[in-house]
Amino acid sequence: MANDFKRETKSGLSNNSGSPTTLYTCASNKSSIIIGFTLTNKTTSDVTVHSFIDTAISGDEDAFLCHTLTVPASSTVELTMGKVVLTHDGSNGDVVKAYASAASAIDVVLSILEDVNS
Repeated sequence: MANDFKRETKSGLSNNSGSPTTLYTCASNKSSIIIGFTLTNKTTSDVTVHSFIDTAISGDEDAFLCHTLTVPASSTVELTMGKVVLTHDGSNGDVVKAYASAASAIDVVLSILEDVNS
């Protein structure tokens, strides 16, 4: 199996916690690793961001990657200081989602190493 480097970009996160922006969906029967996750605030005011792994894998629970993280005005924050493993068990998989305190204020760039199954 070949590992694939992917870049996912989203311009303007949702500000609705009930309908967050989907950033990345783990491919079927694959494992992926988030190797980079940047959040850029395009506005002149501080914005808070919430990002989480939404999973339907049996025995796993949804988990926040960040909760109420303040991204200063006109700044970029690097969220991942380590690696985050995402997985798909053939039936269900991990989905990375996010929302912000202000609509369309935050852009996201995810760097992913996909297909890391052994």
